[in-house]
Amino acid sequence: MMPARKRDDEEVLMSPPRPSPQIEEKPQNGLAGLKHWRHDLPAGLQVALVSLPLSLGIAIASGAPPVTGLVSAIIAGLIFPFLGGAYVTISGPAAGLAPVLLAGMLTLGNGDLAVGYPLLLVAICLTGVVQIVSCLFRAGEFARMLPIAVVEGMLASIGLMIIVKQLPIILGDLGGPSKTIANALTKLPQQIAGLDPVVLALGLGSLGLIFYLSTSGRRLLKFIPPPLFVALVGIAFGYVVDLDARYLITMPDHLLREGLTLPAFGAVWERRDLWWSLATIIITLTLVDGIESLATIAAVDKIDPFQRRSQPNRTLLAMGISNTMSSLVGGLTIIPGGIKSRANIDAGGRTLWANGYNAVFLLMFVLIGTVVIERIPLVTLAAILIYVGWRLCEPTVWKKMLAVGREQLALFVVTVATTLWFTDLLAGILLGVLAKILLLVYLVTPSPRRVLTGQVSPTQWPPLAWANLRTLFTNPVMHIKRTGDDGERASNVYLSTSVCFNLLKLDRALATIPPTTDVNLVLTRSARIVDHTTMEHLHYIQEERIRDGRTCEIIGLDGFHRFSNHPLSACLHDPEVKKQKLMLSTRQQEMLEFAGRHQLQFSPTIVSVLNEDGFIVLNRGSNRQERNIVSGPYKRCTVRIFDYSFSLLPIDHTEIGHTVIVIRLQDPTVELPDCVLKPDHYLHTYLVEYREISLAAYPAFRDYYHLRGQDEERIRVLLVPDLIRFLETHPGFYVEVHANAILAFRVDKDLEQVTEIEVLLAFADLVNAVYPAASAGTSTR
Repeated sequence: MMPARKRDDEEVLMSPPRPSPQIEEKPQNGLAGLKHWRHDLPAGLQVALVSLPLSLGIAIASGAPPVTGLVSAIIAGLIFPFLGGAYVTISGPAAGLAPVLLAGMLTLGNGDLAVGYPLLLVAICLTGVVQIVSCLFRAGEFARMLPIAVVEGMLASIGLMIIVKQLPIILGDLGGPSKTIANALTKLPQQIAGLDPVVLALGLGSLGLIFYLSTSGRRLLKFIPPPLFVALVGIAFGYVVDLDARYLITMPDHLLREGLTLPAFGAVWERRDLWWSLATIIITLTLVDGIESLATIAAVDKIDPFQRRSQPNRTLLAMGISNTMSSLVGGLTIIPGGIKSRANIDAGGRTLWANGYNAVFLLMFVLIGTVVIERIPLVTLAAILIYVGWRLCEPTVWKKMLAVGREQLALFVVTVATTLWFTDLLAGILLGVLAKILLLVYLVTPSPRRVLTGQVSPTQWPPLAWANLRTLFTNPVMHIKRTGDDGERASNVYLSTSVCFNLLKLDRALATIPPTTDVNLVLTRSARIVDHTTMEHLHYIQEERIRDGRTCEIIGLDGFHRFSNHPLSACLHDPEVKKQKLMLSTRQQEMLEFAGRHQLQFSPTIVSVLNEDGFIVLNRGSNRQERNIVSGPYKRCTVRIFDYSFSLLPIDHTEIGHTVIVIRLQDPTVELPDCVLKPDHYLHTYLVEYREISLAAYPAFRDYYHLRGQDEERIRVLLVPDLIRFLETHPGFYVEVHANAILAFRVDKDLEQVTEIEVLLAFADLVNAVYPAASAGTSTR
């Protein structure tokens, strides 16, 4: 029995891995990146097809003329490729700023969008200037100090505001946006009573279609992005029912003469009553713009096939210049966008020139396709934006916060609730940060119980509480001890209380350690707490060091109480905390028995995947975790079997899981060549750095499997008949060899039933039986 074909769009749903380490050169921006035009040009076209409906919808949601969204995207594409800062991140107008822009426009125009828009352009221009100046002070690094739960709460609030403010358009109400969420909800019953059945049918149909195309994994047309396909369906429906022109997009007849609005600098200068509102809008735009932008580029970096790291301050400079230029020609704010960046990566984009080509294509659409653009229904764009908003606030986001810890969910809820109550992102962020400070103060302050029981005297309590409070903001690095003959071989970094508010000081201390040095991060007993934001950053540091060929360990966590089973949850050091032994689940108990039958060890601990072996397939997405680990010597090798899961990025919290086996032969004389044997189409797009190796000798087998690698001669030695027979008997296996280790799992299975894990050990039996003998002649040692 042969394996069924994997669906063609599997590669779209998977976050891309890093390329083969054999490829030394990584694509660069600037003039050097132009040589990758064969990859960036088609990617730019694909991004433009996504960007066209999104940019129009974002402009409308912001209360601005539709063409301004396209103007912003074009400006971004013409500036970012020359300034750099990121590699595959596509910038332009983003839905996250739409609520802020709309609120600012209504505030400055006293409810009149036409009056408020030129005034808002002044705020956008000054925001750009502030960003340019702040990058000189490396302000991009300060985004790390914000609690992750507050940032996630901000994004979820944006999603909810987008949904609420687009609902009237779905109902056919074009009476204008409401300034507050409460006002918008109050109007809903009246809007429902006066809904337009035709517009509602188109809106619900568009909404259902965008959800289906984006989440089902079955695209009706492979090369048409879901937002564009939904827009085309909306155009066709509008023609059939002869939709009234007021429900369609309006574009200027002459772009340069009628489509560009200039900032009203003179009006702002003369009206001092606007200055305070203007300052508040600038602060809000600067803060939200910076937070969302830096969070997006960090997320996109994790799915960059070449594992390049963006420069936050360089990106901030590019954003500042782009925002200033955009405002001068009537455009909106410009920030990196997750959906467009994902489309760029999926299409094979390698440098920021993809953003430039995207701008060129958008300009062509505006110049020659205005007639078609004007036929797009407003309700269709509203449906697309509601989908974008949903991805920011869907239930899996809330579940994710709860999985990390109940305190994270509490901070998340506080941020969302206060943002929606005040309809003010700045207020939500500030109150969320305040809630985080109060929570940390509560956790690190000695309990009044200790005073009442005589463990701490009333005079000792205030200075002790103050000392613990100060540790939240002081340098957490107590001491750096360098070891080795020259003091540069390894460094032990001793840490006290480490939270998001002193994370920047930790980073600066670590920057003094040479990148070629092994690092141990030692949590001392004086470390009262390590919060989730810091745990995630420490894990990021580990990944960076390991990717550079060094080691990095976190030592001392055994003395802390974790707030949840999540490997990156907050940890509290308290000798009075009684750790309760968790009972094993049914699956864990079965895996424990499985391990016992094969003389292997079992651990239910959840750990973050660092991927020391550099497997391509394990470098996808974020929140990569191992759990239920069975490991130990097995015949002539060592095995590690575990339940593996990861989340897709960006703005996609879907979790994918498999049961994986990693095998390492014990014979030091055997060297296995790096290669991948995979089911048809699985990860096809992201293995471009591995050459295709013909399977002509196995005509039936080659219809369902692809073999990729670099050293064809040595790889063919491993393609033994026993392996072919095994894969024909047990279809769907993905096999990867890297760094002399072998990884395997079945792509058509999620978590294997414990009774089926024997198949993974059967694969280990095959490795033990044939690979040492088959590879002995190829050893270079």
